[in-house]
Amino acid sequence: MMNNLTTKTVREIALEMPLTTKVFENYKIDYCCGGHRNFSEACEIAGVETENVLREIFDCLKTADENELAKIQNLSLTELIGHIEKTHHVFTRDEIKNLVPLMLKVAGKHGAHNPQLVILEELFAELCADLAPHLLKEEQVLFPYIIQLEKYKNGNNFVAIPCFGTVKSPVGIMMREHDTAGDILRKMREVSDDYRLPENACPSFTALFTRLEAFEKDLHRHIHLENNVLFPGAIALENEVFELK
Repeated sequence: MMNNLTTKTVREIALEMPLTTKVFENYKIDYCCGGHRNFSEACEIAGVETENVLREIFDCLKTADENELAKIQNLSLTELIGHIEKTHHVFTRDEIKNLVPLMLKVAGKHGAHNPQLVILEELFAELCADLAPHLLKEEQVLFPYIIQLEKYKNGNNFVAIPCFGTVKSPVGIMMREHDTAGDILRKMREVSDDYRLPENACPSFTALFTRLEAFEKDLHRHIHLENNVLFPGAIALENEVFELK
């Protein structure tokens, strides 16, 4: 089975065996925005040996007795939206609120001797400015329409034709914005040298880099659930609903 992974895309592997996303995170392999790449190509881009990643995937799957992400991926679209909003949207907003002043504090105190912090602060500000309206568009436009589609399929006798025509339109916009966020995250990691701390880093500096890595990991999983599970499901559901009408 492990050898067969080399013929699959990273997206396919993450969907079939969600626990592998932990391994992809460890090796900096993009499984959300860049998930369309073949496994071997993704390993080459990340600069890691395919066999090493395969071995760690095997060990990870062998020792796992439960996979919470697999359960999440099997939720209904409405339930999945609820999970995304309550888990990832709440976390993103809370962490932005907390990380912005922490970033200002650390950059202000240590930026003179660590110029990468100034660039990191600018990149994070750009990411926050992109994410705030992005989350609102999902919550106020896209998600309610998907929920309405699922209600109609389950017996509700009404579904409004949306102003955007088809769900593919907002999905396309959201995916392009995900790509932008993914690019910024990659630049942040490059600028910070993979969030490598300088010697004798103070607690605030350490907390900033630790929390930025956690923020990145959560956003990767957030984007994975939307790009690879929710959005394809919504497109398929809309096709099914309007064939029924």
